[in-house]
Amino acid sequence: MTKPRLLLVALVVGSLLAGLPAAAPASTGRAPAPDVLPDPAAAAAVGWPPAPPTQLVIDTAGAPISREDYVAGSVTLDGVAHVTEVRGRGNSTWGWAKKPYKLKLEDDAALVGDVPHDEWVLLAGYGDRSALRTAAAFAIAAQTRLAWTPKFRFVDVVLNGQPQGLYLLTEQVEEGKGRVDLPKDGFLLEVNRRYLRDDEPGFRTRRGTPVAFKDPDEVTKRQRRSVRRAVSRFENVLWGRSFADRRRGYARHINVSRLIDWYLVEELFSNQDSNFQSSVNFSWAPGQRIVLGPVWDFDLSAGTKWKTTSSPTSWYTRTGGHWVSRMLQDPAFARRVKNRWYELRPAVDLVLSQLQAASATLGASADADWRQWHADGSDLEWTRRAQSRSGEVDFLADWLGTRVQWLSQNEVRVADVRIPTTERARTVWVPVVLHSPATAAVDVSWTVLSLKKAEPGVDFVAAQGTMTFQPGERRHYVPVQVLDDKRTERRELIQVAVTGASGDVLLGSPSTAVVAIAPHRR
Repeated sequence: MTKPRLLLVALVVGSLLAGLPAAAPASTGRAPAPDVLPDPAAAAAVGWPPAPPTQLVIDTAGAPISREDYVAGSVTLDGVAHVTEVRGRGNSTWGWAKKPYKLKLEDDAALVGDVPHDEWVLLAGYGDRSALRTAAAFAIAAQTRLAWTPKFRFVDVVLNGQPQGLYLLTEQVEEGKGRVDLPKDGFLLEVNRRYLRDDEPGFRTRRGTPVAFKDPDEVTKRQRRSVRRAVSRFENVLWGRSFADRRRGYARHINVSRLIDWYLVEELFSNQDSNFQSSVNFSWAPGQRIVLGPVWDFDLSAGTKWKTTSSPTSWYTRTGGHWVSRMLQDPAFARRVKNRWYELRPAVDLVLSQLQAASATLGASADADWRQWHADGSDLEWTRRAQSRSGEVDFLADWLGTRVQWLSQNEVRVADVRIPTTERARTVWVPVVLHSPATAAVDVSWTVLSLKKAEPGVDFVAAQGTMTFQPGERRHYVPVQVLDDKRTERRELIQVAVTGASGDVLLGSPSTAVVAIAPHRR
């Protein structure tokens, strides 16, 4: 229900008497941020739209390739032979029929792009029957504020004379000029729950965040302590009561703009490990902020998840108790995320409009790969979304198109997550806002329940109800009736939750607020 004018005056007076900030009056809000034109040149710089695949030949003189140790050999691409070492890579993907590989050249060479490096990756994409998920995600990421996105090209791999099918040859995520460019005392890190199994140096914070070192390879105790202190300091602030404070909060410790762009690419694709399981890359250097990125490996994404499916109309990356989900408890951050999505959508739409043409470019190579690895039905059953390669591309385009529409819908959220009050008979008004003003009537349901120590009927009135936003409206309030039970008690907490919305309005973050009743004093 909309707060009446007299009650608004009463609340302002009461707030001033209590030494608390007055609630803001209703606002018409503002329109979504203006569109930013897509940048085809940035996408082209990393390899999108893809060129026709070329042949890449690996020769190890018949020596078997394992995941643990490099074997000597050569790699020939574009008519040029390079001395190399090669080994298997990946975690679960190494156990699949089509194997991913890592190349370590004796001499730096520009296998993709024009910057020479010694380490390169061959992504098999066995779980992605469209062959386009990772390439499309990289193309979108390249048009964001992320500092670097791996360049790629499609290749037909021949290993010791045997065709292996279509691969994505891409840059290695590593520290170095032209890749993740860090100062000499900087660190390339990864949130990776498997770091012990992968035999990588790392640690867990007190909150349980698993952090692995990617660069440097050899880590001293002093370096480990330095990084651990920095990450722990950030997490202590992030989960502190003043986490959203502009000067003292999380923004002092992390590059918020790049985190938002990293998050939006991952959420768009519902990337398997993006809710802080693994492959969450970030960097840090002493005296600087944490920086998220680059993105990596989207074979299990966009409708495909480990032994199941993912929905285009539900949140994924933001779920769990990690950094992004906590930051989304800051209404200002949530608003920035939504506005940035509106800015990035033209770039996303452009890439999606090119999926069919990209598939056609892969042509005979992708068809041969399909016949070798997928046509006989012996591949991973839970990755199948269609009976043909063209059907898989159609599924990917439809899934992402649906998700783009869903992510673009209006959102409802609470506008203040913690509202202090004294223990006296009064009504506290909790603001609820639409991201954009309603274009048609929107019904939003809410509940008021006990969270800690507050007793319904004694300390407050438990309630539930529905508020209606009329066209043009953006802000309403949930009334929380606080009672005075005349007893001396410790702090009591009441939870106000927005539980749903009608029409095409999403339940965004934050969706809950806390009314904190200060201890009663006589």
